[in-house]
Amino acid sequence: MKLEKGFFIKWAIFMLILLAFLPGFQGKRVEIASYSGVIESIDKDFKFIVVSGTKFLIFSDTKIVDQKGSMLKASDLKLKTFVAIEGVPIPDGLYAKKIMIQKKP
Repeated sequence: MKLEKGFFIKWAIFMLILLAFLPGFQGKRVEIASYSGVIESIDKDFKFIVVSGTKFLIFSDTKIVDQKGSMLKASDLKLKTFVAIEGVPIPDGLYAKKIMIQKKP
């Protein structure tokens, strides 16, 4: 009986500690925003582009697509091309999660 009571008390304390710290373990919600405009500048190594005065960082997992959804390469990005970008704020700027090359509206 003492063993069961001791186990229950330890379990209850563990659950209280877990509940106290659980909100700190929840992931932050990432807000994805949409941007569009003309590419004004492209880094020579395709690490970033500037669209409508805003710098977008390009990483290896950035998806670059055309309007049909076909995958493209960073080298397909050209100056004065109209793009729509799904961007996520990060400490260094805006991370371009997806870049879609479009025809001018």
